[in-house]
Amino acid sequence: MTDGQGIMEKEVKLTAADAATLDGVMRDPEVLAKANGASWRARTLVSTYLDTPGHALLTHKYGFRFRRLRETGEWKACLKGEGGLKDGYSVRSEWEQIVPGPVDRLSLLPEGSLRDQILSVAPGGEMLVPLVETAFVRHTLDVSLGDDSLVEVALDQGEIRAGGKIFPLFEVELEQKAGRVEPMLDFADALRHRHGLKASQHSKFALGLQLLHGDWGHW
Repeated sequence: MTDGQGIMEKEVKLTAADAATLDGVMRDPEVLAKANGASWRARTLVSTYLDTPGHALLTHKYGFRFRRLRETGEWKACLKGEGGLKDGYSVRSEWEQIVPGPVDRLSLLPEGSLRDQILSVAPGGEMLVPLVETAFVRHTLDVSLGDDSLVEVALDQGEIRAGGKIFPLFEVELEQKAGRVEPMLDFADALRHRHGLKASQHSKFALGLQLLHGDWGHW
């Protein structure tokens, strides 16, 4: 959140068939061998994606959410730009900020680059409307892939809720933390083959929007 472009989030999203598949990734010796003795960490994340009544953020190809870490009660606001997914890989701008709690108008967000960016494309005084909710347990592990490449592996199991419908979530997410992106892509390809994972075609938000409206492909 250092400028108008935010930070560039680089990640790979892979879809797993079920909980047993995620468990297989968690126990994968080749994954654990790259973790330098670290253990998986578990967190429970509950998110609500919102927009103005006129969908100002979606019109400008942004997604906005409040996310709560259940174990600590910490809240974060996050704005993501358009990225799209190609073979599960996406690059998009992201603005994230710890906040005291959710607000019902964008103008009430704390001062900072996230607020500045979001108010540049959406009115601040309108009541926000919830669109999509997600609730899942996330297990994370940092792995070193050589060439100073550091990647966070996240295993997400839970559900996506929108429009009175529920979509089960079983996802493997790799996020580049440092170094070149090529080792992460190779690592993701190896996981796909070993565990029968599929490249995700849509983000969690897009899957929720499909429950509401049908296809929103750019998400």
